[in-house]
Amino acid sequence: MPDSSNITDYISEQRLHFGSRPDPMATGRLAEAQRLTNLFHKGKMFSFGRLGDYDVGFLINPVQAASIYNKASEKISGTAAFASPGLSHNQAFRLRNSLERISYLDFYDRQWKDSSVLDRAQIKRMPGGFRNPNRETSFILPTWLEFEFRDFCRGKRILFCGAEAPLLENLIKTNAFRNTPAETLFSESAVWFLRPRENGKNLSANLDLIKTDIIQLIRENEIDVLFLSLGGGAKILCSEIAEELQIIAIDFGVGLRSLTYSGSDGNLSARSTHLVFYHRVPFERYMDCLIQSYPDLTKENILAKAHAQLLLEVQEKEVGWSHSAWEYDFSDENREYFYKGFKSYQKRFQDLFNYSLNTKNDRLGFLHFCGTHKLTNEGKLFLKWFNFKNMIKSMIKS
Repeated sequence: MPDSSNITDYISEQRLHFGSRPDPMATGRLAEAQRLTNLFHKGKMFSFGRLGDYDVGFLINPVQAASIYNKASEKISGTAAFASPGLSHNQAFRLRNSLERISYLDFYDRQWKDSSVLDRAQIKRMPGGFRNPNRETSFILPTWLEFEFRDFCRGKRILFCGAEAPLLENLIKTNAFRNTPAETLFSESAVWFLRPRENGKNLSANLDLIKTDIIQLIRENEIDVLFLSLGGGAKILCSEIAEELQIIAIDFGVGLRSLTYSGSDGNLSARSTHLVFYHRVPFERYMDCLIQSYPDLTKENILAKAHAQLLLEVQEKEVGWSHSAWEYDFSDENREYFYKGFKSYQKRFQDLFNYSLNTKNDRLGFLHFCGTHKLTNEGKLFLKWFNFKNMIKSMIKS
């Protein structure tokens, strides 16, 4: 990659979709998930981290990556997907050091065409560290969550920290997981929830303050396991906190978003780039808990998150596997859940459609999506009008 190239373009060119869910037994993924649990139980201290595509881009060119990725925090869009590791370029050394020291590092090999990107990242692991054995067993967290998570949590004192932590707490309190596999997920565990400062926004500036908050809560409540969803900051803090406090610290990544069935990150007002699917949460219940969990959301934020949640209903889904925001499945089941949510959306949020320029634009993006995929009548009408206007403009120009 020439130094003048755009790091995000380079990463996109080299990246692969994860594809369909692999057979857990035939590929050795189940065995690796079980090995990971055994490693967690091996000693008092253990840390787990993931080397995602944003992390790799950040390691290769931290100045350019921070400049590009961190613009995601400014986006308001219920139809376009954005994400960011949240770090500043001067934290690249600390990130690299943590990835090299973390007990088990998942290199996410399966997301790349070949090894050239990982070679450029130049991760030099500490002797004695663990990693995924091969390409098939990379991206192991979804499989571990599906098969090992429940039993691992049983009897432990657990802390969830991340932008979606207050949302998960409220969903549990309101029995949102009734009649789902998650209904009794935490019934045999002592669980605490910590909202990171500013809901995870301004992460680079708040990272050490968040670390102090986590350490204080861990010490006060004798926490055994930390599940941390905090972008690039999670890799840093999981490595450091596990060593300092001799506990298990897990870079949970998409885990909190998946448990809460969120179409948008808790700290952003744009669609999430992907989701590991385990269960659904009804749209109305989700929006109730969302607004309760984040009372400072603006009307623009709320409408964008509502759109993101509706689009999640028609995103491709396989239990225990990730599909990106650009992969859709308009099956009868997905359409049914979309229409249930859409009815609630029409009734509950119609006063926001023309509230401001931002809400108008986001609403138009949603209508365009609905028209393109023939989901709603008003979407179809909008798309016809949109195409007609473009045709007139083209005729005038010619």
